[in-house]
Amino acid sequence: MSLAHPSWLLLLLILPVILLGAILAHRRRGMAWKCLVAPRLRKQLVKEGSSLHRWVSLGLGLAACALLITVIARPHLGKSSSTEQIHTRNLLIAIDTSRSMLVRDGSPDRMTTAKAMALELVEAFPNDRIGIIVFSGTPVLMAPLTIDHGSVHETISQIDTEVIPSGGSDLAAAVQLAIKTFQKPGQKSGALIVISDGEDHSQQVRLAASEILEAGIATCAIGVGSSTGGIIPDPRRNDGKYRDIRGNTVHSRMIPDALKQLASAGHGAYVPASSGADHAIRSALSFLKSDQQEGRKIHIPNERFQWFLLPAIVLLALSLLARSQLFLPKLSATTATTTSVVVGLIWFSLGNHLHGASDIAQANAAYQQKDYKSALDSFHKALIGTQGDDRRAIQFSQGSTAYRLQQWDQATRYFSRALLTGNKKLRQETHYNMGNALFQLGWSQFNPVDKSHKKTDPKTTAKVDNLTTAITTIEDAITHYQATLNLEPEHSNAAFNLDEARKLLDQIKEEKQKAEQKAQDDQQKKDQPKDKDKEKGDDPKDKGDDPQGDKGNPDPNNQDQNNPKNDPQPKDNQPDQKDDPNKDPQADPKENEKPAERREGETEEAFAARILKDHSDAETRPVKRRLIRLRRPAKDW
Repeated sequence: MSLAHPSWLLLLLILPVILLGAILAHRRRGMAWKCLVAPRLRKQLVKEGSSLHRWVSLGLGLAACALLITVIARPHLGKSSSTEQIHTRNLLIAIDTSRSMLVRDGSPDRMTTAKAMALELVEAFPNDRIGIIVFSGTPVLMAPLTIDHGSVHETISQIDTEVIPSGGSDLAAAVQLAIKTFQKPGQKSGALIVISDGEDHSQQVRLAASEILEAGIATCAIGVGSSTGGIIPDPRRNDGKYRDIRGNTVHSRMIPDALKQLASAGHGAYVPASSGADHAIRSALSFLKSDQQEGRKIHIPNERFQWFLLPAIVLLALSLLARSQLFLPKLSATTATTTSVVVGLIWFSLGNHLHGASDIAQANAAYQQKDYKSALDSFHKALIGTQGDDRRAIQFSQGSTAYRLQQWDQATRYFSRALLTGNKKLRQETHYNMGNALFQLGWSQFNPVDKSHKKTDPKTTAKVDNLTTAITTIEDAITHYQATLNLEPEHSNAAFNLDEARKLLDQIKEEKQKAEQKAQDDQQKKDQPKDKDKEKGDDPKDKGDDPQGDKGNPDPNNQDQNNPKNDPQPKDNQPDQKDDPNKDPQADPKENEKPAERREGETEEAFAARILKDHSDAETRPVKRRLIRLRRPAKDW
């Protein structure tokens, strides 16, 4: 027989302490009578009863405690093996990544809400194969259908509006990509879940709906945003507002008509983004058939705690019965203490094995003891089967624990799920802690966790390659701090952190501009032509290729035309065809060229340099790269 948690047996050390306390209390009670009553009057005044019943009751109680401690240690005898039978379905989640998803009419914007809803859907379908599609002007299959939900979580966390460079919003293209994915060999039809604000610039929603109906794909839709909407932000402009090709400010709002049309064609449901959207989608897809397949082989221990639990209950009952039947209507302090310990252990044992309520208690205890890894594991166990605001509270605790572990990215994922709570106070604290996690995530780009003991000067951030990522992260932190102040204007910590984040953002942007300017200056220096003096110095004619110089040519205007010895090849042009009747008129001119000959008095190095110079390209500088400027579409948000 083995124990799953043998460390609980350390509680057995408490039982001898209780027994010793009972013995000392019994002796002290006897000494008190001896001090108050004289020995000669003791028989007449004091009626001494038998103490056997007390010791029997105490012994039974201690034995019951020992058995209950063994129950908590979870004894088991052997293990039984079984193979999981998994019922899986194919689910594709299509997430809109167009520019309109940056509108801040969500918590804090549509993109964050869409990612949180996608994570909730992954948790709502734990046994299904899930894939991720992102779309804006064009769709992309980011994660193929897989049972590995860990990789799906990682893919969702990396999604943003920059993942696809083309602008716009094409719902029909996303639907067509989903249909092609389901039609691949080895894949059976499944369900498509679209998360979008409903804006479609392709005007082909009806065609997409007919294709869904023809393919028989179940389709559900989740709308993010509000009917009032808001202005699309653009950090590249001074006013922070995005404008179309005509210069007008773009105002975006949620349009559910297209999403409802797709959901109706797929016999699914349309729901707005909320804390209960995942349950509504799960109910709407309950009719979808699943395929049964064998999963992993698991080993389950054969629990034998029942062998100790039943005798413990019997001994506890006998202990109380022995005390009550032996003419003692009131329990002594020792018995009361023993009973309290027994009741506490029974309550803890039942709670741990029947209800799982001790997971949160264990997590809180580990968190107080700064054992954050154990606390995170306990919070994860407590999350199973929890719904509503209780689930959001546990996710908030997970984020706080991950923050203590300096796992900033994981903390932001937990906080983003907790933002779906309906509790205003919890949502306020989640926004604040989300801002702290994002701030630390941005700062870690310049001061990594493994080098946190080394102070980093913000002015050296220009040397970091991922400045744009840091700027985006700090801007998101500012957004969450502002959301905290909107919910609680008197939140002093959020106001202070907001000022610090803005200062850091200004410094990073300034250093980014300096880095870009420096890169441009370096590129311009590389593109500048070489010094003309150096080019002349490379000409072998300037290095005295003609040893006779002016002495062989007293007339500078003569150019040695009458001296063939000094210029064996006086002309650069080749003779005409009439001068050479044997020349092929169709031949390549380069083939008819005479090979260069070495001049008189010319060294081998000078001759080689002259040949290279005569056959070099005319362009001495690098050809500048010219980028193709694409025409901006009318709607690219």
